[in-house]
Amino acid sequence: MSARIIPLRAADAGPIELSDDALLAACGEGDATALSLLYRRHHGSIARFTCRLFGGRTAEVDDVVQQVFLTAWKDAERFRGQSSVRGWLFGITANLARRHQRSERRRDFAFWKLKLFTRTTTEPIDDDVVRRQLIGKVGVALEALPHDLRVAYVMCEIEEVAGIEAARILGVRPGTLWRRLHDARKRLRVALEERSTP
Repeated sequence: MSARIIPLRAADAGPIELSDDALLAACGEGDATALSLLYRRHHGSIARFTCRLFGGRTAEVDDVVQQVFLTAWKDAERFRGQSSVRGWLFGITANLARRHQRSERRRDFAFWKLKLFTRTTTEPIDDDVVRRQLIGKVGVALEALPHDLRVAYVMCEIEEVAGIEAARILGVRPGTLWRRLHDARKRLRVALEERSTP
């Protein structure tokens, strides 16, 4: 791949706004500037998605996000446009997260156990603390979901990827995706009800 640079301004016009598809095509031709622009455009949503898959553990999130964009750079020519570029990046993220979690299963389990036994206060607390505790409970419950259910839930419910597109990205039938979402919602509801019971 020979590196080339995307001109950011035309001679007589304002800034050029390239589509995600155009940026990814340029990445496939070795354009490092295109990768940088793609990273700036999607880094936030990929980091949030990854963070939710990993329960907020920053070290893993940073590693996976970097791997996502390196993989996108390397595999850009394989993109066929069957989903949005953002959706394609979510698919890469889900696959990398699965591999990463398999290799780190023991450590993840120990971390999960530690979070379950964190001390809760019995003193009067304000709404902000209650909200943070609820978010923490949801995070623990989400982290306890099997990988496939967690990916489906985070992708569709939190990142708001359309179900049909999410199914395409994950390489499953829409019915399978809906079943995963149903199971994820049910398990989360049960887990949160159990945590609310004294």
